[in-house]
Amino acid sequence: MKENTVPATGRMKASLALVLLTGLMLTGCGGKQAATQPTGTATATAVSQTTETVVVLTVVNLTLDKAKDQLEKLGFTVEAVDSAKGKSIIVKSNWQVISQDPANGAQAAKGSTVHLGVKNLDDVAAEKAAAEKAAAAKVAAEQAAAAKAAAEKAAADKAAADQAAAAKAAADQAARDAAAKAAADQAAAQKFVQAPVQAPAQAPATAYYANCTAAKNAGAAPLYRGQSGYSSSLDRDGDGVACER
Repeated sequence: MKENTVPATGRMKASLALVLLTGLMLTGCGGKQAATQPTGTATATAVSQTTETVVVLTVVNLTLDKAKDQLEKLGFTVEAVDSAKGKSIIVKSNWQVISQDPANGAQAAKGSTVHLGVKNLDDVAAEKAAAEKAAAAKVAAEQAAAAKAAAEKAAADKAAADQAAAAKAAADQAARDAAAKAAADQAAAQKFVQAPVQAPAQAPATAYYANCTAAKNAGAAPLYRGQSGYSSSLDRDGDGVACER
């Protein structure tokens, strides 16, 4: 009996060793198969899934609350920052969108983030008021410049007209003076040509009357002192008149 026990034990050990080796081989193959299985599954899953894209709408000039609502309805997440002064955003309706990324019309993956630059409505109103004031000041300055230019032109035109009128008046006066002088010269020339040459006057002969009767008969009485024919002998009263009776 003892002689048969040893070979039986050896065969049992050999059988157990063979079973273990077979198990290890099977386990290794199974592990390799299990290790390769997830890679194939992940690849299939990645291929089967496609990323959905959405067209980004413009939200510039909208208030932040309305812009956020529209973008979130399209499946985007929204991130907003004060791009002007870096203030904290509390009440979204008090902020206006001034920039966006991605821009209007761009394709973006659904679920991606749209970045918005916003500005406080008080700052927007202040900037608008300042711009309107600057525009009004510019218009006023342009109007003032135009009025000044018009006034200067009117003054220049008036000065030119006055100068022209003065020059015309001077020319007219010079023409009148020249015409008057010419007429005077012509009249003088004609008078000189037409005036007859008069013979020198001859001194009248001295009359003599023997008495007043002779003077009266000659029609010369009465005779005055200095007159031809006067004689003191005929002037009895010596009053300078002879033969007055």
